[in-house]
Amino acid sequence: MEENINKRLLKAAARCETGIVRPMNQDQVFCSLKPVGFLPNLFVVADGMGGHKAGDLASSEALRYFREYIEDHSSEEDDIILLMKTALQMANRYIYYLSEESPDYAGMGTTFVAATVCGDYLYCINVGDSRMYRLKQSQETPLTLDRVTVDHSVVEMLLRGGVITEEEARIHPQKNMITRAIGIDETVEIDDYCIETDGLKRVLLCSDGLSNMVPDLDILKELSAPKSVSDTADRLVEMANEAGGKDNISVVVIDFTGEEELNA
Repeated sequence: MEENINKRLLKAAARCETGIVRPMNQDQVFCSLKPVGFLPNLFVVADGMGGHKAGDLASSEALRYFREYIEDHSSEEDDIILLMKTALQMANRYIYYLSEESPDYAGMGTTFVAATVCGDYLYCINVGDSRMYRLKQSQETPLTLDRVTVDHSVVEMLLRGGVITEEEARIHPQKNMITRAIGIDETVEIDDYCIETDGLKRVLLCSDGLSNMVPDLDILKELSAPKSVSDTADRLVEMANEAGGKDNISVVVIDFTGEEELNA
């Protein structure tokens, strides 16, 4: 898929795979370069959690409710971050009440990271440990990969507190314990980000099925390789599976350069 944003060729590709170990896929992705309500495009990764089918229900229903809310309420709100956060807050409440309808759904929830590119800015919201990375370059610095979002997890708290190192965080026994998720409580705190697109080469949204299996340095190498977004998304999934594929793997790759510059 491709779209021209302010004379820049924007391309995107998404993949959502079960992995090698898990019996079912509880992740969901959404990737649209066409308008969704007021938003000119929309990209989402959601990683469900809960018992059999509950995690799948949480992620799929949260994504559906979020998208439909934006479509139905865009005429009422032209503040992008406020619109996205309100939509996710309403989706959170919906999942919370849905979880009370059956014992099978008790405690279900989902991570959620969503982004949209509008003009010269990239807007993002997130809850949980699904991430957004940016591949960036300026005249003064080489290509760098930065994690934009902050994980809402026990391991992230230990890491930021200086208790463990980055490498220890990757293999920590509590790395799957998140401290914030959609659907767990009636309301949820949502982080938001607004970053300039100047200097951006690529943006990656992913579930922890990728980030827990593949080091950031390897992600950087793959994102900066002269490949199409589709091939890059495929390879990132392959890398996670080659490392063990212990979880569902979801990726959305957004390219700001256009293939001509990327292959130069």
